[in-house]
Amino acid sequence: MTGSPERLRKLSRIMKLMVVLCGALFCSAVVYGHWQIFFDRAGFEQGIRDVVFPRVSTITLSYRAIATVVFLTALNNALVIAGLAFSWQLFDGFERGEILSSRNGVLLKRIGILSIIGSVCMIISNAIGIMAVTYDNPAATGHSVFIDINGGTLIIMLMAGLLLVLGHVMVIASGIEAENRSFV
Repeated sequence: MTGSPERLRKLSRIMKLMVVLCGALFCSAVVYGHWQIFFDRAGFEQGIRDVVFPRVSTITLSYRAIATVVFLTALNNALVIAGLAFSWQLFDGFERGEILSSRNGVLLKRIGILSIIGSVCMIISNAIGIMAVTYDNPAATGHSVFIDINGGTLIIMLMAGLLLVLGHVMVIASGIEAENRSFV
């Protein structure tokens, strides 16, 4: 085995930095999105069109549609923030030398669960979002609902399931390790 606890600590430090950078980038994108809603309405509408254009040609951004999109975005953002927080806690535990602990197993399971929920939530959010931005369309252009399940979403779900199972295995293994220590 080529890995060592010191190597894991270094890697965990790097991953904690990556999580913080991703969080900062994510928060910047959220702030920019909210700025667009209030100060660059045309840019916000173009951003929505860029997301839905391949599937829908005409959208109407009423206040109801904007409120729905903002709510769905906030819901998905909360999942991302929770996932980043759990990831940081996991890497922090590894950096402190808690390699095989029940706490890290639980964190790994939470990250897996959040990833599965996030994947499903994105599928549902996209469908509801497209319905919201086409709901107030004139009768001639019609309303749309699209459920988009692609290979990327399925891969994320599989990887999330793997994290969930590995977290469960880590909880079981940490219990066995604690039991073995009690015999010695």
